[in-house]
Amino acid sequence: AEVGAEVGAEARYPPIFEEAPRCSESTLEAVLAAGPEALLTGGPLLLRNATAGWAANAWDDAAIAAAVGETLVEMMAMPTTTHPTLDAAADALVEPARCSVYVADFLKLTGEAAEAVPFEAYLAQLNLLRLPPLLRGVCLSTALPPSSLSIANLWVGGALMKNGLHFDLYDNLLYQLRGTKRALLFPPADAKHLYYGAATIRRHGFDLAAGGVTNETTFDKVRHNVAKLNVFADDVASTHPAVARASPFLCEVRRGDALFLPRGWHHAVISTSRGARRNLAVNLWYAASASGQGQGLSALADMFQQEGCGAGAEGGAAGGGGKEEL
Repeated sequence: AEVGAEVGAEARYPPIFEEAPRCSESTLEAVLAAGPEALLTGGPLLLRNATAGWAANAWDDAAIAAAVGETLVEMMAMPTTTHPTLDAAADALVEPARCSVYVADFLKLTGEAAEAVPFEAYLAQLNLLRLPPLLRGVCLSTALPPSSLSIANLWVGGALMKNGLHFDLYDNLLYQLRGTKRALLFPPADAKHLYYGAATIRRHGFDLAAGGVTNETTFDKVRHNVAKLNVFADDVASTHPAVARASPFLCEVRRGDALFLPRGWHHAVISTSRGARRNLAVNLWYAASASGQGQGLSALADMFQQEGCGAGAEGGAAGGGGKEEL
């Protein structure tokens, strides 16, 4: 489907990528009807109506704060909405600072009533096994083999966040609960056009007394799954001309949708929430196509939502409405 004028300029990629074909679409019901291996035999697929019956559809800041507000988590903080950023002088990529914060305080800091702060912040890859009251609002689908489930994560952002190009070694089901994600995808074979290599990662410091994120960075690690280019830069086609030989797809993941992303696919993501300051997503990582063996999380299926889930949910009966409060 074409992305219309409702997409603001801040959530658009450079023209070379905005002109890319849109990813294929289906529904969760159709995938389930096709059998348990259907997703693993194709490429990325956008699934409409994927969170029907989820209690998590009702999550807002008040509900999350009431459920897990006193939980201490790690906040990512950065000077801009884009991460990582390129540090050409140091031949490095700069990632956000890490800072411990209570969930309730993060929600106040980034919510609709928040005062402006001199840095951007989000919560990334929160382990939902540490947040059982929230995990009980998530249905575990059988669209991928539950036995291969490895990780369940929560992502919480504000009005805008841009996550740079990288790849993961898991099959990924990303469910969008609030706001929109615009995912730019490239097949694994495009790696030679996307400026990968040993990437030195530096990390911002954080000093709340000094105003938040500091300009001083320190060495963190070397990564090989992060591209050394900024796909959000308007001049990316001239500064990194090999990208013109790549074969991108663009996926618009709206509230209630899920995106299946096979392992090894390169992706960048713009998370936005026009008219509000909250973007919520849950992703489930599977080891399905890697070895067929997960880390046993399916044994914890009873920690997921049990009532009100739609067809094809592990351990959950259809019906019931799924409106349970946290």
